[in-house]
Parts: sequence; C-alpha cells; structure tokens
Amino acid sequence: MNTLHKTQILQSLCPLPLHLVWHENRRTYFSFRREKKQLSLRLHRLFLQAPTPVLEAVIQMALKKDPESTAIVKKMAHLYFSQNRGSGPALNSAGSVHHLQEIYERVKKAYFSADLEIEIGWSERSPASRYRSITFGTYNRFLNRIRIHPLLDDAEVPLYVVEFIVYHEMLHAVYLPRMDESGRCSIHTPEFKEKERQHPDYKRTKEWEKKSLQFFKMRKRHGRS
Repeated sequence: MNTLHKTQILQSLCPLPLHLVWHENRRTYFSFRREKKQLSLRLHRLFLQAPTPVLEAVIQMALKKDPESTAIVKKMAHLYFSQNRGSGPALNSAGSVHHLQEIYERVKKAYFSADLEIEIGWSERSPASRYRSITFGTYNRFLNRIRIHPLLDDAEVPLYVVEFIVYHEMLHAVYLPRMDESGRCSIHTPEFKEKERQHPDYKRTKEWEKKSLQFFKMRKRHGRS
C-alpha cells in the first residue's frame, strides 16, 4: 500500500489536520507533536503494513497517550522488527588479546545449536569515560549482531569472563523478549535467567563484574585504558 493512501486513512481517523512524515529510523519509529490546530506525526514505514485498528491506536496514542493504544503500537513495532532485520557496517572480531569470532564458535559448539548464526565484533572505543557504569556487551536483534566492549580486550581480563559475556548475549538471540499487556518489554525472562545461571562460570563472572568498575578505574588512573 502506498504512503498517500495510508496517509489518507490516518487523516480520516484524526479529528485534527494531520502533518505526516514517513521515515526509516528504527530508533524513533513513532514520534508526535500536538499543536493547537494540527497533529504532527513521524512514522516508520512499518505502519504502512498496519491494519486500521493499529492506525486508530496510533492516533489515540498521539492525542490521548492512551495506555491500551500505546501497547498496540509497541506490539506492532516489536513484531515488525523481530521479523525484519536490517544490516550495518562490518564488525571487527579480532582484538589484541581476545578473538571474538573464535570465542563465539567455542561457545556455540558447547551450548547452542549449530544453526545459530550471529555476527560478533568489538564496539568502537568511546571517548574518555569516568566509568560510572560499563555495559560489557549488547545484542541487536534488528541487526542480529553482538558487540562487546573493547575494555574486555585486555590480558588481565580473564578469558572465562569474555566467554560468559558472549554466552549471555547469545542467549538474547535465543530467548525472545516478552511483552506484557501494557506494552512493557522484558529482555531477561525467567527462562533466560535460568539458562544464564546454568553456565559453569556464572558465579565467578558475577563476582568479577562486581569488582570490574574499580579495576578499570585503576587501569585508567595508571594510563592503561
């Protein structure tokens, strides 16, 4: 269905004049601004596939911030992005100390199905940080790729820690997020947590993580970050 027809449907559902922009930005798939005599909407093109009840929810979410409508919109986006993966720049998996692709292959062989395929690589090193908190790994479901924080590419970071972080992120690819009736999404489901605890290095990795913030602060203080 073309954008003009979908725009006309949305306008018919909206009591105010509608200014609508279609885009491809996955991060802000839905945004709005209500003015006195106009409603401005920015919608991801995923809503071109939405049935009329979802489009009604889009308008109600923008006009009234209705919780039920918000949940419908979030579920539509979650379903679309789960089924339509994007692409991104190539990842570098070879580090100075740890080779992530090799670690990934070992972890997959030990704990996962052979047909599980995920891209993996190091994140880009960010500007100087005060290390208030550190996210060691992320899994992007839309791109199906894992990124690991480059701070872990360090000879003093135990290999078992890096392997567990990779294992944790791979679990995200297997155990889908769960969305409740309000549209709130939980990425660490009970099944996920149980599988995580079954890893033989779970306890000692968690103990290492508790001390890691101070560890990296000390290394930075000595010019080794």
